[in-house]
Amino acid sequence: MNTSILSKLSLLSGAISKPLSLQVSAVIDSVYPEGYETKKIQIFNIYAAFLYSQDLTKFNGIEIFSNKDKFQSHLDMLIGFIYAEQEGLKFKTITTFSKPIHNVMCTLAKVNNIDIPTRTFGITKISHYIQDCISKYQSLPVNDDKLAYLNGWLITSQERRNVVVQLDFLYVKYGRYFTDKIHDALRIYGLGQKTNTLQSRIFELINLLEVVSILDKKGTIESFELLLDENNVQVTFYKVFQIKLSECIFKNNNLVAFNRALITSIEAYESAFINRRVYPSPLKPFIRPKVLQVQNPPSFSSGGKTSELEKVRWFADIPLQIKDEEAIEIIEARNNRDMGYLKTVLVSHFHDIKRRQERNKAFIENGRVKPITGNVGGRGAIAHPIGSVHLENTVATFYHYGIGGYKGTDYDVFLGFRSKTYELIKELNLPTNSTLFTLTALLVIEHPKITPAWLQKLQLFNEYGKRQGYFQVGKKFILSSEKERRGRNLAQQDVVLNDFSKLIVDFIVEHTELAREHLKSIGNPNWMYLLLTCSHNQVFRPQTSAALYQKKPFFIRLLKEKANIAYEYGLSDQDVDSIASVITHRAIRRHRGLQIYLETRSLSAVADALGHKEAQRQLLESYLPKPLMDFFTERVVRQFQKAITLKAMEKSPYLLDAVNMSYEQIEEFMENHGLSEIPDLNADSFDKVVSTAEKSIFDNIVFTVTVPLIQLLISIRAIIETDGDESNFHDLVEHWYQSASYILKRFEIGDFSDSDEIQDMYNKAKGLPLNHDIIKEAISC
Repeated sequence: MNTSILSKLSLLSGAISKPLSLQVSAVIDSVYPEGYETKKIQIFNIYAAFLYSQDLTKFNGIEIFSNKDKFQSHLDMLIGFIYAEQEGLKFKTITTFSKPIHNVMCTLAKVNNIDIPTRTFGITKISHYIQDCISKYQSLPVNDDKLAYLNGWLITSQERRNVVVQLDFLYVKYGRYFTDKIHDALRIYGLGQKTNTLQSRIFELINLLEVVSILDKKGTIESFELLLDENNVQVTFYKVFQIKLSECIFKNNNLVAFNRALITSIEAYESAFINRRVYPSPLKPFIRPKVLQVQNPPSFSSGGKTSELEKVRWFADIPLQIKDEEAIEIIEARNNRDMGYLKTVLVSHFHDIKRRQERNKAFIENGRVKPITGNVGGRGAIAHPIGSVHLENTVATFYHYGIGGYKGTDYDVFLGFRSKTYELIKELNLPTNSTLFTLTALLVIEHPKITPAWLQKLQLFNEYGKRQGYFQVGKKFILSSEKERRGRNLAQQDVVLNDFSKLIVDFIVEHTELAREHLKSIGNPNWMYLLLTCSHNQVFRPQTSAALYQKKPFFIRLLKEKANIAYEYGLSDQDVDSIASVITHRAIRRHRGLQIYLETRSLSAVADALGHKEAQRQLLESYLPKPLMDFFTERVVRQFQKAITLKAMEKSPYLLDAVNMSYEQIEEFMENHGLSEIPDLNADSFDKVVSTAEKSIFDNIVFTVTVPLIQLLISIRAIIETDGDESNFHDLVEHWYQSASYILKRFEIGDFSDSDEIQDMYNKAKGLPLNHDIIKEAISC
């Protein structure tokens, strides 16, 4: 039984009747308070899995819950099921859900006026009680199909790591044997893929097959495979595309990302099924539509709050009347303030971790080690007191025996910290998600090219014990790992450390030394990696999906601890909550990308800082400049609308209400963004060639050309030329019309030095026309 996938198995939903389901859920909620949602779901699903394995449906437990002996037997078989069907797991891991389930069932018994004795669950061996439970369970009839279903479906990657495949929809509709056929094909496919690639491609491929199963109305294996034969598969996948496209548009998801995922799923299908002759290739090639990313898409929103918290912190409430350079200064100041606060708090926590490390070195030297047995001195007193009051002895004792060094029942109790595991790990100063988040986040601030995947792959040593990921070249210290997205030839990426980041890396090496030595002693190859976390019992190597790289409550606590608060930044509690809720390693890179762009106004500088091979917009837009460009695109349109309104209503008594501005703000707006200063573009210099001896009416006119601007000019020209009555529009619109006519004519004849780029922008604008009705409404009197 694979407990991690039980929530994805739809057949379990029918195992428990609704009344019993509500009762069990209420009991679980009473035993476990808020914050244990995952544990609650796991307990409920394991109980449902046990009932399902026994061919029970809509189980109400009326007979069992009214009889103590039957209830005890039912509970014993449930515990036996958990241990018997968890082959390969350590006893300690099994205990993490067998003990809570036993507690819940005992509470359920009390609710039904039955007194069931509680049991202890060891973490090193099977007790007589558990062995008796296993025997009772094994005396029950075995349904191999149901047990196989509870194991779910796994495939193995090229690196011999397991990846879960959600084939429940096939099992429910077509049965076990057909599901096994698909599973076998996917297992062979998985062996040739790296883990991260396999996870994404399997997800996309399963989505593809799931929609195919929806198209199969008859619900038979024959009808499903008929949709995939050489005559129909091309049409089938085209229908899948239409369904998924409609869903994408309805959810307002990214069309380019959707299109890329669809093509990837078709490629994965070809590799997994067609190339291995499970299913035939189509008579006609698959349709692979290409969706292009719109550059700087226009927006005609009049404002309002954005749903993304980062954009709110960057762009909200910037006055429309101020100069654009002032707006940029506000954005830059806000970002610098948030990043300054973040770094100050992280540095404070870093110093706190260092101080505790130095303190513990002294404790190890001077503390007394508690013996495994016989900790009794004269007259029955404790010879070597430990616990939170005697930290010196506690730290010395732990570092003497090491990680997992106590073989008794509870290491926490032995070290004097019963039910205080979090406090114990903090005082021992062990590397945890909390400490490593601070250290790695500071590294990313200093070197934003560092990514979670790059950190996760960073090997401090090779298999022979020689340093390879952190080394010195001349006077420079370099951290080296791989970023596969850059391609095989450029995968290795080196980061040259500065004085501060070198200090951080040196401390990480020292901070993880105990964990590294423990892995070495048990022959675990993960000792070679830089980042390791541990408890007093075991060591872990964080994966890219680990809590280390996610938004976690400990970071919110860290930002709000009084010792860490940086009052000089003047942030409110709400500001701190906002920062904490969005900060991850990726978000830090995004903030740093914005900082660098605002400082340099250079995409190349951002690309270099983020570690990209070159300044590719499709990669950079996750960080910058798309959020900034979207903001200014909307800002320019709003300024245009506001300027038209101000001119149209300049003599109206309702002017202030209409524009929601004071006279001072209107004056500032007109000075910075008003239309009255537009030159007369009907001047002779537009139509006549000026001799070198003559002076033009004006030296030059500068237009910052963007696709949205060209779209707007095309709309204005089309509206004016198709509307017969010029009085419908304000006089100032004539200036814009003249601008549009002149510039668009120049585009059409290619009269620009950078004609290729201009022509490309012009073609994109023509291919994506704006809604003329919206523009006409804005420019009408």
